[in-house]
Amino acid sequence: MDFNQFVDEVKGGIKLFLPRDYEDAQVRVEEVRKLNENYLGITILNENQIVAPTFNLNQLYEMYQSDPEISMESIMRNITGVVLDAPEQFELGSITEYEKAKDKLFIRVSSVEKNEEMLQNVPHQIRENLAITYHLSISIDDVGMGSTTITNDILKHYGISEEQLHADAMKNSPAIRPVHVTVMGSMIEQLMGMEPETVLRGEPVQSIAEIISKGMEREDPMFIITNQQTLDGASAIFYPEVMDQIGEGFQGNFFILPSSIHETIVVPDNGEFDYRVLQDMVQTINASEVSPEERLSDHVYHYDVKDRVFERADKFEERQKEKEAQLGKNEHMGKEQNMKQPKTKKHEMEL
Repeated sequence: MDFNQFVDEVKGGIKLFLPRDYEDAQVRVEEVRKLNENYLGITILNENQIVAPTFNLNQLYEMYQSDPEISMESIMRNITGVVLDAPEQFELGSITEYEKAKDKLFIRVSSVEKNEEMLQNVPHQIRENLAITYHLSISIDDVGMGSTTITNDILKHYGISEEQLHADAMKNSPAIRPVHVTVMGSMIEQLMGMEPETVLRGEPVQSIAEIISKGMEREDPMFIITNQQTLDGASAIFYPEVMDQIGEGFQGNFFILPSSIHETIVVPDNGEFDYRVLQDMVQTINASEVSPEERLSDHVYHYDVKDRVFERADKFEERQKEKEAQLGKNEHMGKEQNMKQPKTKKHEMEL
Protein backbone atom coordinates (compact mmCIF):
# COMPACT_ATOMS: atom_id res chain seq x y z
CA MET A 1 0.00 0.00 0.00
CA ASP A 2 1.51 3.34 -1.00
CA PHE A 3 1.03 6.57 0.94
CA ASN A 4 -1.87 7.92 -1.15
CA GLN A 5 -3.79 4.65 -0.75
CA PHE A 6 -3.12 4.76 2.99
CA VAL A 7 -4.49 8.32 3.21
CA ASP A 8 -7.61 7.39 1.25
CA GLU A 9 -8.24 4.38 3.45
CA VAL A 10 -7.91 6.34 6.68
CA LYS A 11 -10.09 9.17 5.40
CA GLY A 12 -12.75 6.87 3.96
CA GLY A 13 -12.86 4.41 6.83
CA ILE A 14 -12.45 6.39 10.02
CA LYS A 15 -16.18 7.07 10.48
CA LEU A 16 -16.84 3.32 10.62
CA PHE A 17 -14.96 3.29 13.93
CA LEU A 18 -16.66 6.37 15.37
CA PRO A 19 -20.06 6.50 17.15
CA ARG A 20 -23.22 7.25 15.18
CA ASP A 21 -23.28 10.89 16.33
CA TYR A 22 -20.17 11.42 14.15
CA GLU A 23 -22.10 10.59 10.94
CA ASP A 24 -22.06 14.23 9.83
CA ALA A 25 -18.56 15.01 11.08
CA GLN A 26 -16.11 16.72 8.71
CA VAL A 27 -13.02 14.69 7.85
CA ARG A 28 -10.36 17.12 6.63
CA VAL A 29 -7.06 16.13 5.05
CA GLU A 30 -4.71 19.04 4.47
CA GLU A 31 -1.07 20.04 4.62
CA VAL A 32 0.07 21.18 8.05
CA ARG A 33 3.00 23.59 8.39
CA LYS A 34 4.78 23.33 11.71
CA LEU A 35 8.19 24.27 13.02
CA ASN A 36 10.90 22.37 11.13
CA GLU A 37 8.44 20.16 9.26
CA ASN A 38 5.41 19.97 6.99
CA TYR A 39 3.13 16.96 6.88
CA LEU A 40 -0.27 15.79 5.67
CA GLY A 41 -2.72 15.87 8.55
CA ILE A 42 -6.21 14.53 9.14
CA THR A 43 -8.72 16.24 11.44
CA ILE A 44 -12.19 14.99 12.44
CA LEU A 45 -14.51 17.84 13.40
CA ASN A 46 -17.94 16.94 14.75
CA GLU A 47 -20.92 19.29 14.50
CA ASN A 48 -20.52 22.42 16.64
CA GLN A 49 -16.91 21.51 17.33
CA ILE A 50 -14.33 24.24 16.68
CA VAL A 51 -11.10 22.64 17.86
CA ALA A 52 -9.93 19.05 17.34
CA PRO A 53 -6.60 17.19 17.28
CA THR A 54 -4.78 16.80 13.97
CA PHE A 55 -3.06 13.48 13.21
CA ASN A 56 0.21 13.27 11.28
CA LEU A 57 -0.56 10.89 8.40
CA ASN A 58 3.07 10.75 7.27
CA GLN A 59 4.11 9.59 10.72
CA LEU A 60 1.27 7.07 10.95
CA TYR A 61 2.17 5.65 7.53
CA GLU A 62 5.81 5.31 8.55
CA MET A 63 4.74 3.39 11.68
CA TYR A 64 2.43 1.19 9.60
CA GLN A 65 5.22 0.40 7.12
CA SER A 66 7.97 -0.25 9.67
CA ASP A 67 6.12 -2.34 12.27
CA PRO A 68 4.28 -5.50 11.11
CA GLU A 69 2.31 -5.57 14.36
CA ILE A 70 0.63 -2.24 13.56
CA SER A 71 -2.48 -2.86 11.47
CA MET A 72 -4.87 -0.42 9.81
CA GLU A 73 -7.45 -1.38 12.41
CA SER A 74 -5.13 -0.52 15.31
CA ILE A 75 -4.37 2.87 13.68
CA MET A 76 -8.08 3.58 13.23
CA ARG A 77 -8.85 2.61 16.83
CA ASN A 78 -6.05 4.79 18.19
CA ILE A 79 -7.31 7.78 16.18
CA THR A 80 -10.84 7.10 17.39
CA GLY A 81 -9.75 6.97 21.03
CA VAL A 82 -8.07 10.36 20.82
CA VAL A 83 -10.97 11.92 18.89
CA LEU A 84 -13.50 10.78 21.51
CA ASP A 85 -11.34 11.83 24.48
CA ALA A 86 -10.27 15.22 23.12
CA PRO A 87 -13.50 17.21 23.73
CA GLU A 88 -13.48 16.18 27.39
CA GLN A 89 -9.83 17.03 27.93
CA PHE A 90 -9.92 20.75 27.39
CA GLU A 91 -12.38 23.59 27.64
CA LEU A 92 -12.64 25.75 24.51
CA GLY A 93 -12.45 28.92 26.61
CA SER A 94 -9.04 27.86 27.86
CA ILE A 95 -7.77 28.49 24.33
CA THR A 96 -9.93 31.33 23.02
CA GLU A 97 -9.93 33.55 26.14
CA TYR A 98 -6.51 35.03 26.83
CA GLU A 99 -6.90 35.34 30.60
CA LYS A 100 -7.46 31.57 30.73
CA ALA A 101 -5.00 30.72 27.96
CA LYS A 102 -1.97 32.70 29.15
CA ASP A 103 -1.16 30.25 31.95
CA LYS A 104 -0.70 27.54 29.30
CA LEU A 105 1.81 29.49 27.19
CA PHE A 106 5.29 28.15 26.56
CA ILE A 107 8.10 28.86 24.09
CA ARG A 108 9.88 26.83 21.45
CA VAL A 109 13.04 27.68 19.54
CA SER A 110 13.77 26.81 15.91
CA SER A 111 15.89 27.73 12.90
CA VAL A 112 14.93 31.01 11.23
CA GLU A 113 16.19 29.80 7.86
CA LYS A 114 14.18 26.56 7.90
CA ASN A 115 10.97 28.26 8.99
CA GLU A 116 10.95 31.53 7.04
CA GLU A 117 7.51 30.95 5.52
CA MET A 118 5.85 29.92 8.77
CA LEU A 119 7.41 32.79 10.72
CA GLN A 120 5.59 35.27 8.48
CA ASN A 121 2.33 34.10 10.06
CA VAL A 122 3.29 33.78 13.72
CA PRO A 123 4.53 36.26 16.36
CA HIS A 124 8.17 35.59 17.19
CA GLN A 125 11.44 37.04 18.42
CA ILE A 126 14.84 36.50 16.82
CA ARG A 127 17.96 35.52 18.74
CA GLU A 128 20.79 35.45 16.20
CA ASN A 129 19.55 32.89 13.61
CA LEU A 130 17.10 31.28 16.04
CA ALA A 131 13.41 32.10 16.41
CA ILE A 132 11.43 32.01 19.65
CA THR A 133 7.77 31.17 18.99
CA TYR A 134 4.79 30.83 21.32
CA HIS A 135 2.52 27.84 21.92
CA LEU A 136 -0.39 26.73 24.09
CA SER A 137 -0.17 23.48 26.02
CA ILE A 138 -3.38 21.48 26.20
CA SER A 139 -4.20 18.47 28.34
CA ILE A 140 -3.87 15.79 25.68
CA ASP A 141 -0.05 15.97 25.71
CA ASP A 142 0.22 12.29 26.58
CA VAL A 143 -0.94 11.23 23.12
CA GLY A 144 1.37 13.63 21.32
CA MET A 145 -1.24 16.23 20.37
CA GLY A 146 -0.54 18.55 23.23
CA SER A 147 -0.07 22.03 21.80
CA THR A 148 -1.19 24.63 19.32
CA THR A 149 0.89 27.45 17.83
CA ILE A 150 -0.04 31.07 18.47
CA THR A 151 -0.56 32.68 15.06
CA ASN A 152 -0.92 36.34 14.14
CA ASP A 153 -4.68 35.81 13.87
CA ILE A 154 -4.88 34.30 17.36
CA LEU A 155 -2.79 37.16 18.75
CA LYS A 156 -5.15 39.65 17.11
CA HIS A 157 -8.12 37.80 18.63
CA TYR A 158 -6.51 38.01 22.07
CA GLY A 159 -6.12 41.77 21.67
CA ILE A 160 -2.70 41.93 23.32
CA SER A 161 0.74 43.05 22.18
CA GLU A 162 3.59 40.76 21.11
CA GLU A 163 5.55 42.09 24.06
CA GLN A 164 2.84 40.95 26.48
CA LEU A 165 2.65 37.55 24.80
CA HIS A 166 6.43 37.15 25.09
CA ALA A 167 6.49 38.20 28.74
CA ASP A 168 3.72 35.78 29.72
CA ALA A 169 5.21 32.89 27.74
CA MET A 170 8.63 33.43 29.30
CA LYS A 171 7.07 33.55 32.76
CA ASN A 172 5.02 30.37 32.32
CA SER A 173 7.41 28.17 30.32
CA PRO A 174 9.48 27.04 33.34
CA ALA A 175 6.29 25.91 35.10
CA ILE A 176 4.80 24.07 32.10
CA ARG A 177 8.05 22.52 30.86
CA PRO A 178 10.55 22.74 33.73
CA VAL A 179 14.29 22.92 33.14
CA HIS A 180 16.21 19.65 33.26
CA VAL A 181 20.01 19.82 33.61
CA THR A 182 22.26 16.76 33.32
CA VAL A 183 26.02 16.28 33.38
CA MET A 184 27.02 14.53 30.13
CA GLY A 185 28.63 11.73 32.11
CA SER A 186 25.36 11.23 33.94
CA MET A 187 23.52 10.67 30.65
CA ILE A 188 25.94 7.87 29.81
CA GLU A 189 25.52 6.44 33.30
CA GLN A 190 21.74 6.46 32.88
CA LEU A 191 22.07 4.44 29.68
CA MET A 192 24.17 1.95 31.65
CA GLY A 193 21.46 1.68 34.31
CA MET A 194 23.35 3.76 36.89
CA GLU A 195 21.82 6.59 38.88
CA PRO A 196 23.09 10.02 37.73
CA GLU A 197 24.87 12.08 40.38
CA THR A 198 23.76 15.57 39.39
CA VAL A 199 20.39 15.91 37.76
CA LEU A 200 17.92 18.77 38.10
CA ARG A 201 14.29 17.75 37.61
CA GLY A 202 11.70 20.43 38.11
CA GLU A 203 13.63 22.18 40.86
CA PRO A 204 13.80 25.97 41.20
CA VAL A 205 15.87 27.82 38.63
CA GLN A 206 18.20 28.95 41.44
CA SER A 207 19.52 25.35 41.74
CA ILE A 208 21.10 25.37 38.28
CA ALA A 209 24.24 27.18 39.45
CA GLU A 210 24.81 24.56 42.15
CA ILE A 211 24.31 21.69 39.70
CA ILE A 212 26.81 23.21 37.25
CA SER A 213 29.30 24.02 40.00
CA LYS A 214 29.24 20.47 41.35
CA GLY A 215 29.54 19.03 37.85
CA MET A 216 32.66 21.11 37.29
CA GLU A 217 34.49 18.70 39.57
CA ARG A 218 34.57 16.31 36.62
CA GLU A 219 37.21 16.42 33.92
CA ASP A 220 36.11 18.33 30.77
CA PRO A 221 32.50 18.74 31.97
CA MET A 222 29.67 19.21 29.46
CA PHE A 223 26.05 19.75 30.49
CA ILE A 224 22.77 19.01 28.72
CA ILE A 225 20.11 21.71 29.06
CA THR A 226 16.58 20.63 28.14
CA ASN A 227 13.11 20.40 29.71
CA GLN A 228 11.54 17.68 31.82
CA GLN A 229 9.75 16.22 28.81
CA THR A 230 12.99 16.29 26.73
CA LEU A 231 10.75 17.54 23.91
CA ASP A 232 11.53 20.83 22.15
CA GLY A 233 13.82 21.42 25.12
CA ALA A 234 16.39 23.63 23.38
CA SER A 235 14.16 26.55 24.32
CA ALA A 236 14.99 26.05 28.02
CA ILE A 237 18.30 27.88 27.52
CA PHE A 238 16.25 31.06 26.92
CA TYR A 239 14.16 30.78 30.08
CA PRO A 240 14.55 33.75 32.45
CA GLU A 241 17.84 33.70 34.39
CA VAL A 242 18.93 30.30 33.05
CA MET A 243 22.00 31.63 31.21
CA ASP A 244 22.98 33.75 34.20
CA GLN A 245 22.64 30.74 36.50
CA ILE A 246 24.80 28.61 34.18
CA GLY A 247 27.40 31.38 34.09
CA GLU A 248 27.36 31.52 37.90
CA GLY A 249 27.98 27.78 38.03
CA PHE A 250 30.83 28.02 35.53
CA GLN A 251 32.07 31.23 37.19
CA GLY A 252 32.48 32.74 33.76
CA ASN A 253 31.48 32.71 30.11
CA PHE A 254 30.36 29.59 28.27
CA PHE A 255 29.63 28.11 24.85
CA ILE A 256 26.21 26.79 23.80
CA LEU A 257 26.08 23.90 21.33
CA PRO A 258 22.72 23.37 19.56
CA SER A 259 22.47 19.59 19.87
CA SER A 260 18.94 19.55 18.38
CA ILE A 261 15.57 21.26 18.82
CA HIS A 262 15.23 19.10 21.93
CA GLU A 263 18.37 20.12 23.85
CA THR A 264 21.49 22.25 23.98
CA ILE A 265 24.91 21.44 25.44
CA VAL A 266 26.90 23.99 27.44
CA VAL A 267 30.66 23.98 28.12
CA PRO A 268 32.80 26.56 29.95
CA ASP A 269 34.77 29.13 27.96
CA ASN A 270 37.88 28.57 30.07
CA GLY A 271 40.48 28.48 27.32
CA GLU A 272 40.29 24.70 26.85
CA PHE A 273 37.72 24.80 24.04
CA ASP A 274 38.08 26.50 20.65
CA TYR A 275 34.68 27.37 19.23
CA ARG A 276 35.84 26.30 15.74
CA VAL A 277 36.49 22.77 16.98
CA LEU A 278 33.13 22.74 18.75
CA GLN A 279 31.42 24.03 15.60
CA ASP A 280 33.01 21.30 13.48
CA MET A 281 31.69 18.77 15.99
CA VAL A 282 28.15 20.21 15.83
CA GLN A 283 28.14 20.20 12.03
CA THR A 284 29.43 16.62 11.84
CA ILE A 285 26.83 15.35 14.31
CA ASN A 286 24.05 17.27 12.54
CA ALA A 287 24.98 15.69 9.22
CA SER A 288 25.32 12.14 10.52
CA GLU A 289 23.16 11.77 13.63
CA VAL A 290 20.35 14.35 13.71
CA SER A 291 17.31 14.11 11.43
CA PRO A 292 16.74 17.23 9.28
CA GLU A 293 13.48 18.14 11.05
CA GLU A 294 15.24 18.10 14.45
CA ARG A 295 18.31 20.15 13.49
CA LEU A 296 18.51 23.53 15.17
CA SER A 297 21.68 25.16 13.84
CA ASP A 298 25.22 24.51 12.60
CA HIS A 299 26.57 27.45 14.63
CA VAL A 300 28.02 27.49 18.13
CA TYR A 301 26.82 30.28 20.45
CA HIS A 302 28.42 32.10 23.36
CA TYR A 303 27.16 33.81 26.50
CA ASP A 304 29.10 36.77 27.88
CA VAL A 305 28.31 36.80 31.60
CA LYS A 306 29.59 40.34 32.27
CA ASP A 307 27.76 41.99 29.38
CA ARG A 308 24.85 39.49 29.49
CA VAL A 309 25.06 38.97 25.72
CA PHE A 310 23.96 35.83 23.84
CA GLU A 311 25.58 35.73 20.40
CA ARG A 312 27.26 33.49 17.88
CA ALA A 313 30.73 32.48 19.03
CA ASP A 314 32.39 34.02 15.98
CA LYS A 315 30.67 37.34 16.72
CA PHE A 316 31.86 37.20 20.32
CA GLU A 317 35.42 36.78 19.09
CA GLU A 318 35.05 39.77 16.76
CA ARG A 319 33.54 41.86 19.54
CA GLN A 320 36.45 41.03 21.84
CA LYS A 321 38.96 42.03 19.15
CA GLU A 322 37.17 45.35 18.71
CA LYS A 323 37.23 45.92 22.48
CA GLU A 324 40.95 45.17 22.65
CA ALA A 325 41.65 47.44 19.69
CA GLN A 326 39.66 50.26 21.27
CA LEU A 327 41.42 49.72 24.60
CA GLY A 328 44.82 49.84 22.89
CA LYS A 329 43.80 52.99 21.06
CA ASN A 330 42.68 54.65 24.29
CA GLU A 331 45.91 53.69 26.04
CA HIS A 332 47.97 55.05 23.14
CA MET A 333 46.08 58.34 23.17
CA GLY A 334 46.57 58.57 26.92
CA LYS A 335 50.32 58.16 26.54
CA GLU A 336 50.44 60.83 23.82
CA GLN A 337 48.59 63.24 26.07
CA ASN A 338 51.06 62.63 28.89
CA MET A 339 54.05 63.15 26.57
CA LYS A 340 52.90 66.61 25.49
CA GLN A 341 54.46 69.37 27.55
CA PRO A 342 52.30 72.32 28.53
CA LYS A 343 53.06 75.48 26.60
CA THR A 344 54.64 78.39 28.50
CA LYS A 345 52.22 81.22 28.83
CA LYS A 346 53.31 84.57 27.47
CA HIS A 347 52.91 87.54 29.84
CA GLU A 348 52.96 91.20 28.86
CA MET A 349 55.45 93.23 30.81
CA GLU A 350 54.96 96.87 31.64
CA LEU A 351 57.96 99.07 32.26
